[in-house]
This record gives sequence, C-alpha cells and structure tokens, in this order.
Amino acid sequence: MKPSAAPEPLTPSQIKFVLELLEMRHLAPKETAAMFNRSTQVGTFSEAQQEAIEILFALEENEIPDALFDFADDDARDIVRGGLVHEARLSFVRA
Repeated sequence: MKPSAAPEPLTPSQIKFVLELLEMRHLAPKETAAMFNRSTQVGTFSEAQQEAIEILFALEENEIPDALFDFADDDARDIVRGGLVHEARLSFVRA
C-alpha cells in the first residue's frame, strides 16, 4: 500500500460543505454519504482530501474540531470557528 500524500488544506467553500455534511450525518447518514460521493465524482476534493474527510467522519465528536482546524486553510479557519460555535449550541441544547 503506497503512502498517501498530505492533503492540501480545505478552502472556505470546501469547509462549508464539510460542516454541512457533519451536521447532516446523524440525521441522514445515507443521504450524507451520497452527497459526499457525488462531490468526489465531480472533483470537489482531491484524493488526499477525500481520504482525510473520510477519517474525519470516523473520529469521535470531541476530536473533530482539532481535525477541522488541521484540515482548513487560513481563510477557512473563521468558518470552522463559526461552525463549531453552532455545534456547541446544538450539543448544549440536546444535553
């Protein structure tokens, strides 16, 4: 098995899409997988980015924020922060 290349950081539009997928995955896992598969077919993500996102989906909830920051480019980090605040509110309300 050949080692994967390090993925390029995700752009703001890619991060927005990943955050949307993360929000949907618990409520509609099949639809989320279908959306992700369609996006990979049209070239939204590089192969290395696809692998990184698949790993992201397999992480525990508390590991996702750090991973998102690692995957985001400098311009996308503000979007991640905004998305994480939203996620924190959702988690708080459910508890």
